[in-house]
Amino acid sequence: MSEMQVSDRDIAPLRPREHRYPISIVPGALAAIDLLLILFVALQTCNYFVILNDDLRGQYIFAAAFVGFVTLLLFQRAGLYDLDAIMRPLRFSDAIIAGIATSFLFLLTIVFSLNVAGAYNLDWLMAFAVLSAATIIGARFLICAVLLRLARSGRIGRSLVVLGGGEQARRFLTRINDVKPYFTSVIAVYADETEGHVDELAGYRIVGGSDRLLSDVRAGLIDDIVIALPWNEDLKLVAIVEQLKEMPVNVHISSDLVGFRLRFRPVLGSLSNLSMFEVERKPIAGWSSLLKSVEDYVFAGAALLALSPLLLLVAIAIKIDDPDGPVFFMQKRLGFNNQVFEIYKFRSMYQNAGEEETVRQATKGDPRVTRVGRFIRATSIDELPQLLNVLNGSMSLVGPRPHALSHNEEYGRQIRGYFTRHKVKPGITGWAQVNGLRGETEALELMEARIRHDIYYAENWSLLFDLRILATTVFVILFQKSAY
Repeated sequence: MSEMQVSDRDIAPLRPREHRYPISIVPGALAAIDLLLILFVALQTCNYFVILNDDLRGQYIFAAAFVGFVTLLLFQRAGLYDLDAIMRPLRFSDAIIAGIATSFLFLLTIVFSLNVAGAYNLDWLMAFAVLSAATIIGARFLICAVLLRLARSGRIGRSLVVLGGGEQARRFLTRINDVKPYFTSVIAVYADETEGHVDELAGYRIVGGSDRLLSDVRAGLIDDIVIALPWNEDLKLVAIVEQLKEMPVNVHISSDLVGFRLRFRPVLGSLSNLSMFEVERKPIAGWSSLLKSVEDYVFAGAALLALSPLLLLVAIAIKIDDPDGPVFFMQKRLGFNNQVFEIYKFRSMYQNAGEEETVRQATKGDPRVTRVGRFIRATSIDELPQLLNVLNGSMSLVGPRPHALSHNEEYGRQIRGYFTRHKVKPGITGWAQVNGLRGETEALELMEARIRHDIYYAENWSLLFDLRILATTVFVILFQKSAY
């Protein structure tokens, strides 16, 4: 693949997705840094210019907090957390100064209106304003340098590929060469058919067709796929999107119109200057991904410590009930991005009862289930070892329940979009389970309903949604007996 022209916007060969920082966290992180810097300057200047007593402390704290939060709102309104502003600190220094000056004007308006201006030291206000502007501008230059260094080392960035080998793809690649979006690298072009069977397009090597694209997505190196096909191939476009929507990537269409059969979203961030629409979005990304990881590790660690006496008693009971078998049952399942992992459960069946080529779901009165197994399955205690899966990163507390490999093959053939549920980590509990879709699925319609709930969860995730599911799970375990 030919290199783009050397530019600060170029990035190093990208690492696998799990070893890279997402670009989407940069604006939020910068906003937090700006707020901390303003509060730090307020404290330091206050120590130098003011002798605080109990009567004045509250007023100075109010002034610092007011300036900090108003400045953040003004910076957001002025677009100072857009990547273009972040990466061009000199160009946007005047906007930073204007935002801080406006914040102090608002503060002065309030203190004079409340007739408390005499409580504030004028030298402190002047030093606070000037040093806040200088500190934030200086920090912007430093952050810009750090981001460029991270980009050159491949620690931050996004990889983009183009699907299409015709004139539309060529124009898109020419456009992206002109725009050079920050931290974005075109790493390959895929085309099933090319005009004249060429090996490259607009200087980029064509590495294969759509089949090769699907396998490369599974490798975890691709963040964004741009489908650059003619408008009149709408049926083909829809078919490709249906395949790609099961992948944990962002899918875009490089056209103004492709009909009314797909959901279109305006593209934001570093790709906003390109002529394309987003039709699928990677769920739980950026700060949401970080927040969910914190939730998983904190709650799972605390639960494992709190439940350790119960886990020990269950392990002893399993060995007493069926001493020939192990305490834990481990089975391969498909997880995030269709990656195989081993799930941990307390063994609830007799030894060798589950070693079948095609795994059968447990049924009511199943003779394979032990006496202890009936109890721990009915109460879902058998699932508690999956807290270890959460801590090793293969599962989440909340998400689609992982199915046996043979079930994935069976239902993947029967249910359209079945593997879309694997765009997020599997969970110990999920939205489907708290809505009565727990345990055996006797009919295909029940599995289809479970998949709809799993997809809804992935597309509508929030921390409060997770907490709601976790709380509801407790009541489901206590009062609903659909697992056996």
